Parts: sequence; C-alpha cells; structure tokens
Amino acid sequence: MKFADIIGHDSLKQRLISTVREGRIAHAQLLAGQQGVGKLQLAIAYAQYVNCEHPSDTDSCGQCPSCLQYQKLQHPDLHFVFPIVKTGNSTPVCDDYIGAFRDMLIQQGYFSEEEWVSQTWKEKKVPAIYAEESSEILRKLSLKSSQGGYKVSVVWLPERMNIECANKLLKLIEEPPQQTVFIMVCEEPDKLLETIRSRVQRIDVRRVDDD
Repeated sequence: MKFADIIGHDSLKQRLISTVREGRIAHAQLLAGQQGVGKLQLAIAYAQYVNCEHPSDTDSCGQCPSCLQYQKLQHPDLHFVFPIVKTGNSTPVCDDYIGAFRDMLIQQGYFSEEEWVSQTWKEKKVPAIYAEESSEILRKLSLKSSQGGYKVSVVWLPERMNIECANKLLKLIEEPPQQTVFIMVCEEPDKLLETIRSRVQRIDVRRVDDD
C-alpha cells in the first residue's frame, strides 16, 4: 500500500516519510485515532516505505520486489497482530486467521472491529489478543530479517491485549532487536497499560476533512 492510496493526511504522510529520510525511525510507535480514519493503512504504507528499495520524497516506488510483496501484504518481514476470538478449548494465534485478515484488508480496506469479528466468526464474543501471541511476536522478531531490511510488526487494536500479553511485550517494546519497528494502531489509547504508553512514540491521526 502506497501513501497515495490513502485518503487525506498529507502533512502526516510527509512527517512519517521525513523520519525515514532523516534516519529517525522510532522503534515503537502508536498511531492513535478514531475508527475509520486510516490508521492501519498509514501503518502499512509507512512499513512499505521503510523497506522500499527506491523511495522518492513523497512515496514508495511500488515496483521493487519489496513493494510488490507489500502490495499483497505478504512480505516475509511484515507481521500482523490483531484481536481474535477463542472458540471451544482452542488457543489460536493470529497466524491462524492471517489469510482472512489480509483478504479483508485488500478487498475492503477500511473496516471496524465489529465487521472483522462478524465476518470471521459465528460466535458473538469479544475478541482479544492473548498471551500466546506474545510468544509468537517474540519468536518472529528474534529472527534475522529475510531480505536485509526492517522487520515490522503492526498491532491492530493493542488495547485488546490481555494483561499477560501486554506485560510480556514490555521488554520487547523497550529494547527491540536491531532493525525492528513496532507499530500499534489504537482507537482507545487510555486502555493501554501506562508502562506501554510511556514506551512508544505517539502520533495522533485526526479525522479526515469532509472535502
């Protein structure tokens, strides 16, 4: 996903681009804003720009091998974490539903937590990010970058992390492996642990102008 594919936020896009071009990429970032403003899209476009082989002053090239993998959301160094629903006695992790999540992002783009749950599970339960996920995140980010660029973990709705998961990620957020970017995409930042909020660089994503 390129920045050009996202509605509005021109000044914020340029701000994100500047952090890359000036070598000021924060290892842990929080994009905070109301539902539907394009936070998740900005996170993906930023990750694509970070790993683009021929970035311009305004966007990723969209044509290099890295960008082509990002366009399909299948870059090996791009990892997604999102709320899931436990069914029965299972202990699922996000990778069990990554195909459905990618499809929804590509086909719908902008969607709510309610839409994600209703289209993926029959059970009307509150989704969460469970403790098992923290082990998966630690395992993935401890691996070497497959293509020599940045490893990026995009966490959609981190406020849904249970306490155990959040506590396990504190050290990773504070001291991540080299060339790792952790991007949290949040609608209710006040529900995050203060210890997490204090360890991330917050960027407020405002409502898009009506025009």
